[in-house]
Amino acid sequence: MTPPPIPLNRWCTARRLATLLTLAFTASMALAAQAPAVAPTAAAKGKQRPNIVFILLDDAGFSDFGAYGSEISTPNIDRIATSGVRFTNFHTASTCESSRAMLHSGVDHHRAGAGTLTAVMADNQKGRPGYEGFLSDSAHSLGRLMKDGGYATYFTGKWNLGLGLERSPGARGWDRSLSLEQTGADNYEARVYAPLNLEAVWWEDGQRAQLPKDFFSNRHYVDKMIRFIEDGKPGGKPFFGIVAFQAVHSPLQAPDVDIGKYRARYEAGWAVIRSQRYQRQVEMGLMPAGLKLPKAMLGRDWASLSEPEQRLYAKKMAVFAGMLDNADQHIGRLRDYLQRSGQLDNTVFIVMSDNGADAYELNKLNLPFRLWYQANFALGIDDLGRPGSYVHYGQDWAEVSNTPFPLFKGTSGEGGMRVPFIVSFPGRIPGGGVAREFAYVTDFLPTVLDIAGIPLPGDEYQGKRLHRPTGRSMLPMLEGKEAVVHPPTDTIGFEGTGAEALYKGDYKIARNATFGDGHWHLYNLRLDPLESTDLVARQPEIFKALRAEYDVYLKNNGVVLPHEGYDPLRQLLKNNWPVLVRQMAAVLAGAVALVGALLIGAIYGIRFWRRRTRLHRPA
Repeated sequence: MTPPPIPLNRWCTARRLATLLTLAFTASMALAAQAPAVAPTAAAKGKQRPNIVFILLDDAGFSDFGAYGSEISTPNIDRIATSGVRFTNFHTASTCESSRAMLHSGVDHHRAGAGTLTAVMADNQKGRPGYEGFLSDSAHSLGRLMKDGGYATYFTGKWNLGLGLERSPGARGWDRSLSLEQTGADNYEARVYAPLNLEAVWWEDGQRAQLPKDFFSNRHYVDKMIRFIEDGKPGGKPFFGIVAFQAVHSPLQAPDVDIGKYRARYEAGWAVIRSQRYQRQVEMGLMPAGLKLPKAMLGRDWASLSEPEQRLYAKKMAVFAGMLDNADQHIGRLRDYLQRSGQLDNTVFIVMSDNGADAYELNKLNLPFRLWYQANFALGIDDLGRPGSYVHYGQDWAEVSNTPFPLFKGTSGEGGMRVPFIVSFPGRIPGGGVAREFAYVTDFLPTVLDIAGIPLPGDEYQGKRLHRPTGRSMLPMLEGKEAVVHPPTDTIGFEGTGAEALYKGDYKIARNATFGDGHWHLYNLRLDPLESTDLVARQPEIFKALRAEYDVYLKNNGVVLPHEGYDPLRQLLKNNWPVLVRQMAAVLAGAVALVGALLIGAIYGIRFWRRRTRLHRPA
């Protein structure tokens, strides 16, 4: 049946309505294209959302910033601390790759794809979930979440979360990026710092980056961040930028003028500098008075060193200080730019280190490694810190960097896992505060999202099943709305390359297989922050309960403990032998030639001696 014709007046009305609906639909689609994919939280609606700058230092110890007691000049970091809050109980993983995976994902590093350092991965861990060696596709990416939430996202510096363009920051939600894919590199040129890689690779905005002739890592990363921010200004979005310095990871390098400031500063030796740092921490109210600093593991008395050894170690620490000083200067350049451009007052700054200071020292390596460094780098005392040089400062200075805590990077001691952490949020968080409650690296992602007014994601995102972030936002505690970040019922576990720990309330259990006795220990960190008194025998029930909770942590996070007889150095050689052979070929050929020459010389020497003996023998 044919419907009756529509009267003219009704037809005009219908056509007008259709036109209006079409226009409304078109406008809504245009607005949707401009709107963030993740709606801001109710608290963020109608407010100007802040810019966020995250400064990540590499291998800086708890006491290395001036704001934490150091004699090293870091006025720009200290200015951020004065305007914000310093944490004295913030923890990371004990190695960089694991910490970075947790920073970017908000979940334990075994869930985020960085179960252990790739270079020393045990045979039984290879190919297992959580040991992919890159930021897992099953984990959220902070860059993606911030971008979808309406932020422009910029990354410069060390990435260390996957090799290749398909695993670079641009593939995980960063609008603009310049990233070093390896765990480290030379600071003056595109050059590897260890014989575990054939080349050092940087990516920039989807292409292999070519470094400028005057490249220096600290300066270049900040230059790029300023350029990214400046280029993005017409878009009108708030920005989230990460500057992940190579400083102060080995090789320690800095301009002569920065090293020169500290040329005589460290001639007093490590014990004196360590004591002075602790006293300043007490005066600042960061640490209680009367703590007995733990004995250094090597226990070397500065006075027992020869004068050349003292000069060498003083120079090594001067290069470390100069490199950190230089990084701080470039942080100041970034702040000055934001101030000149009218953005500083609406910018949140977060500053931290990825783990404790590194005890690595070149002279502890075996002969082939030493020969490789001697063939590829200048190692003389006058060259240290300059282009073409290599140096790291060793265990004694690392323990100074971690003052007052014991041990260092790669261990589950507080020196390996407790780091400086600073948050400055103008107009929202009062300045000059000190936060003493426990916080963990997985709390970073929820905190940044909270500051940005972006809801915390669940275990499903844009049609994919992903690991729900497990950390807690630190913002309620920083604003005085909550007393703690983690209630005493929370358990935080860690495992990585022979280092194990679990935190709950005031207590911590820890075990170190490589740099320790291999036994579990129990500490009350509120009463004993320096881990000087083992409570296993005194409080066996607490120890037993925490050990059981640690086993639950292992199971829930898919942790695969290294196989029996695992040795990190042996595994390093096994995992990397093809590259090592190529890197060492010239060195080994030279060594073989030298040994051959010595043998030939010895043979001819013996023949000459025998002939001479026969000629002079009495008839």
